[in-house]
Amino acid sequence: MEIAEALLNILTKDESTAELSPSRAAYRKLLADTMLQGRTRVLCFSNRPRTPLRSLLEPLTPTNIQPVAKKRRHIPQGPKQTLDVPNIIADDQLNVLDWGSEDVLAIALDDAVYLWNDANESITELVTVTGSSAPITSVGWAPDGRHLATGQSDATVVLYDVTAMKPVRVIT
Repeated sequence: MEIAEALLNILTKDESTAELSPSRAAYRKLLADTMLQGRTRVLCFSNRPRTPLRSLLEPLTPTNIQPVAKKRRHIPQGPKQTLDVPNIIADDQLNVLDWGSEDVLAIALDDAVYLWNDANESITELVTVTGSSAPITSVGWAPDGRHLATGQSDATVVLYDVTAMKPVRVIT
């Protein structure tokens, strides 16, 4: 459709070519030759398809593509681990669980955040908020899997470096 619009703009311009500067006329001719590629019609109704233009991605595609064999996944029939979460806040609007890219599950239980590592099945307490009546209402991992953000009901957000087990930034 862009070609049709360009054709209409080039061919139905009320300016005559005599009023155009030579450089402007040369630019229009070059633009029409480039856009239309020697075609006079935009929509061609014929049985034989045009040969496609050489794709820009053609040099990047490998010529010997082999079909990838699908791996069979083993899906266990029972749970791998059952976590006891006694102080979890049961509210659908809160985000108290988040699974990170490093296979670590962050769980907010009232005023504490725990990390469960799937690889070695260890549970680590990241933080317990003291001196605040606002419980932790959300946890979220950064895409790198090293930083965890926690939010409290008093609008306090704390960003933790999980490898160092220390807070990096507090936003109130």
